[in-house]
Amino acid sequence: MKKQSLIAAMLAAAGLIGAPAFAIDGTINITGEIKGLTCSVSGGPGTTPGTGGDFAVALLPVQTTALSADGAVAAAKPFSIVLGTTGGATCPDGTRAAILFDTSSPMIDPVTGNLKNSTATGSATNVQVQILDSLNANAPVNLASGNETTEVTAAGGTATLPFQAEYKATGGAATAGTVATSVGYTVIFP
Repeated sequence: MKKQSLIAAMLAAAGLIGAPAFAIDGTINITGEIKGLTCSVSGGPGTTPGTGGDFAVALLPVQTTALSADGAVAAAKPFSIVLGTTGGATCPDGTRAAILFDTSSPMIDPVTGNLKNSTATGSATNVQVQILDSLNANAPVNLASGNETTEVTAAGGTATLPFQAEYKATGGAATAGTVATSVGYTVIFP
């Protein structure tokens, strides 16, 4: 018996015994395009461009009473991602662009689609940060969905993608403490 197993293993390793056959149910054809655009990317508060793709959004402090019930929101703060800024590479007029948030960002809550708060000592509890798409009537962006945001078209060498960030009570009344979170993003050209 050992001899037959050894012979079968040697024949399989040599490719003389084929793998079991499986029926093919279909084919997935994948296409894409790499565009040669060199639009510079920056972000910052309001519509003021920053100096690069990494930037901070400082939410205003609020009292716990503003977030005293599950689902309560407070202190929406505008920010923008700007393409083709002064001193950077302009974005050709007519270029369409949108933002795709990185669904693998560890701070995204897969249930709510919002950003979880840090769990560091002194952090507020029962609060998340919700991102709103200002081009879509300030609709909340489900960061876990993998969907792109509303697109814009560049004009005059620039394009501005406006958003807002706000506190959102989740799971009950928010407690006092700090809020810190983050999310990665990519500019896409649909």
